[in-house]
Amino acid sequence: MPTSDQFAAAELARLCAAKGIRHAVISPGSRSAPLVIAFSKQEGIECLQVIDERSAAFFALGMAQQLHAPVALICTSGSAVLNYGPAIAEAFYQRIPMLVITADRPEEWVDQGEGQAIRQQNVLALHMKRSVQLPRLLGDDLAQWHCGRLINEAIDATLLPVPGPVHVNVPFAEPLYGITEETATSRFIAPIMTESFILPEHARWLIGQLSACKKVMVLAGQGVWSEGLREQMLHLATMPQVTVHTEATSNLDEPAFITCIDRVIEAVNNKNEKDLRPDLLITFGGAVVSKRIKGLLRKWKPAQHWNIDLGQRHYDTYQSLTHDIAVSPEIFFAQIAPQVQPNESIYGEVWKMMDVSTRGMHTRSVADAPFCDLTVFNTLLDRIPGDSAVHLANSTPARYVQLFDRVRGHRWFSNRGTSGIDGCTSTAVGAAFATQQLTTLITGDTAFCYDSNAFWNKQLSPLLKVIVIDNDGGNIFRVIEGPDKDPELLPWFDAPHGRNIEQLVRSFNLSYYHANDQHSLEAGIDKLYTQHEAPAVLHISTDRFTSPKVLREYFKRLSQ
Repeated sequence: MPTSDQFAAAELARLCAAKGIRHAVISPGSRSAPLVIAFSKQEGIECLQVIDERSAAFFALGMAQQLHAPVALICTSGSAVLNYGPAIAEAFYQRIPMLVITADRPEEWVDQGEGQAIRQQNVLALHMKRSVQLPRLLGDDLAQWHCGRLINEAIDATLLPVPGPVHVNVPFAEPLYGITEETATSRFIAPIMTESFILPEHARWLIGQLSACKKVMVLAGQGVWSEGLREQMLHLATMPQVTVHTEATSNLDEPAFITCIDRVIEAVNNKNEKDLRPDLLITFGGAVVSKRIKGLLRKWKPAQHWNIDLGQRHYDTYQSLTHDIAVSPEIFFAQIAPQVQPNESIYGEVWKMMDVSTRGMHTRSVADAPFCDLTVFNTLLDRIPGDSAVHLANSTPARYVQLFDRVRGHRWFSNRGTSGIDGCTSTAVGAAFATQQLTTLITGDTAFCYDSNAFWNKQLSPLLKVIVIDNDGGNIFRVIEGPDKDPELLPWFDAPHGRNIEQLVRSFNLSYYHANDQHSLEAGIDKLYTQHEAPAVLHISTDRFTSPKVLREYFKRLSQ
């Protein structure tokens, strides 16, 4: 089989295929020619072209997120590499496996006035699980053995011991476009998967604590979890001393859980907080969206806080960490939950009563509200088809969704690793391409305009539906406390985009629908979910002043 005559490029492609990498996202460039030749000719790898490197990286992230497998990401040298930064940071904190392969100039040319020669080695290291520089001179067996070993290590590190991004920097000297017949020389090193568990004596202590403690809160962060874990969480939720709190991106929506954290804790006050404060907090998963629960737990400082994390990150988000338990949440709950015994606590029931009370006030508040962001989300969550994966852009959509009960079986995703707006659309584009299943993106006007290059992509799935809630700027800054207090400063935060979204959408030859009231919203949703040949966009216009006013009144009513 023909391949690049550059040994490092050929071995990268061959070993990626051998280790199960099936997709490579490539942005055009000259220095990366050996990589393009090797990967495009490698059997078993599908090469996908995305021109904008920043968008390409988020596109690959969306694919890897859905496939639960590493995706290769390839670019040329120079500033192209730096454009990967935002997506790499997101992948690092979300623990999404990505193999970032960057072509480079010979190291001798760095800082010597040579074009596209920057200080590229380790340039992304702060947000990489591992950074590897392959040798440029590969003329003897020892150097080739070294190169092959580094490649094996790099690919395996995308998944073990926990997933994440790995950087392989490859310097190439000219000529770049040579082709040869493949001659495999590097040894394939096979990883063997293992799983840790809690030692029996420690397990007995944990079970004893959970059985004796009168107030236990379990808080689930971002993730997609097994049915086994869900069943164990449901079992724990039957214990009177336990309350289980989840968010949309926890993907653990059950009537037995508190699934609208921000809605419920708004009713916490000086009279009831003693009954609601946990003595034992158990956390697992990725980021938690709710600033309210973070602030409340930092104030309460539970006597014990156990964080369950295979990578042993020592996350002390709530400034009360007492035990770092280095196993996967699936293993922890499978090993511990079945043996926990109930006690005479009413802690779980107290939280459920709060949930019922605030749900009633929520329903009345939404019914009384004029057309605004709050009522738009109420309609969307009722009418988005139940078989859709839903991607939430930052930051208003990710917050609004937490206020609504979720019972339709949606799968929820969001770039909450770093919580940036810069690649939300590209991530959803990649996810829709990878799954070829119905995928809905709910985004704001600023995030949508920022990442419009997501549609400069040949791999657009017609099953992607995009909903843009346009309140004419970064409306979140009219909601959070601070920016709205100074009229002179507010324009620096709440910045109207000034773009014609209809023209922007149509410039990519996508179907466009518009809504500005309840009737047109319902009609627009119906049209959005009809069959199309490319992604379709529903553009919803709301008033920039009404929405934050309604939301403030909503929280005020909940607190009363």
